[in-house]
Amino acid sequence: MSELGNDPPLVTRPEPEVAPLVVRRLPKPGFIEAVLWCVIFIATQLLGAIVAVTVAFTAYALAAPDAKAFVDEQFTAFGKSVDLKVEGERPPIPFEFGQALAWGMLAAQVVSLGLILLVVPRRIGPGWKQQIGVRRPYWLHIVLVLLLVPGFIVMSDLIQTVFLTLTGMKPPAAMKALNGVFGQFPWPLTVLAVAIGPGLVEELWCRGFLGRGLCARNGVVVGVLLTSALFSAMHLDPSQLVVIAAMGAYLHFVYLVTRSIWAPILLHAMNNGLAIFLALAMKPGNEQGDIVVPAIVHIAAFGLLVFGSVALWTSRAVPETVWHTKESGSDAFAPPADVTTRYGYAEVSPAALIFTIVSFSTLMYLGYHFSR
Repeated sequence: MSELGNDPPLVTRPEPEVAPLVVRRLPKPGFIEAVLWCVIFIATQLLGAIVAVTVAFTAYALAAPDAKAFVDEQFTAFGKSVDLKVEGERPPIPFEFGQALAWGMLAAQVVSLGLILLVVPRRIGPGWKQQIGVRRPYWLHIVLVLLLVPGFIVMSDLIQTVFLTLTGMKPPAAMKALNGVFGQFPWPLTVLAVAIGPGLVEELWCRGFLGRGLCARNGVVVGVLLTSALFSAMHLDPSQLVVIAAMGAYLHFVYLVTRSIWAPILLHAMNNGLAIFLALAMKPGNEQGDIVVPAIVHIAAFGLLVFGSVALWTSRAVPETVWHTKESGSDAFAPPADVTTRYGYAEVSPAALIFTIVSFSTLMYLGYHFSR
């Protein structure tokens, strides 16, 4: 009786193909890397500002009849303008020194934008613009962001006032003194240095770059908190620690619900621009030179922020998978050859939208009434 033949061991029967294990890498940066990048970002801004201030101030000094006397006079006057020990109203920052500082602030935004264009594409990789949401925002989101601006400004001011009252801290004297400088600076450059520049570079860097990695690695809530904390620390002002962190968290909320980096950039730029305009245009309400805001204005601003946020959330961007199929005769490829993602939008709450408009109108009326 013959025995059953055995297959030659692994000679004529190949091993079954096994799909390679794909390891998905988490987006960068992690927290430690984010901290290091923030240090580099601050150093880059400071270097750009120092170089610009030095060049501008040197040009003013060389144009003066006596350069040494001019420098001594400018520095002495600047010291008095930011001296916290001086009672009453301090003298303004000298014009030439103030102009040099303004050029330095503008240069800081330019060099930080260069850093972003150098670092972000390389750390995120191909398709970095799509990854951080450099996409056209929904028109309704733009309208809502514009409506939210006054509420955002007033509530930020309230948070800052409460924080300073509870801690007894005082904002740097130089910050208030710089308001007068920008009143004499050409307004297009002021808009670039104070509003558009910081709004663009800080949102691209913090929400787009840092926030993408921190939220992916730590979850949305922890990621937003970490990003907001770094955003606040980057401003190097302990007196604004809480308010800037709160502003950063809300800007991140706007970024996440709109899925477009342009929405927080718009809100950030409008906040900065209107804040400096109000500081220059409105009359102080007390002996310290602060603007006094009535409680009813705070209530209206809070209502605007709440209703506007609900309107943003109910109309949030929703990712939708788009399947592209290629025809080959009568057969379609399965699975599809290409898969991409686009965004649709949820249906906005009509009540939230109406109350947002009403709150905005009320706040504008109150602002006009109390500013006369």
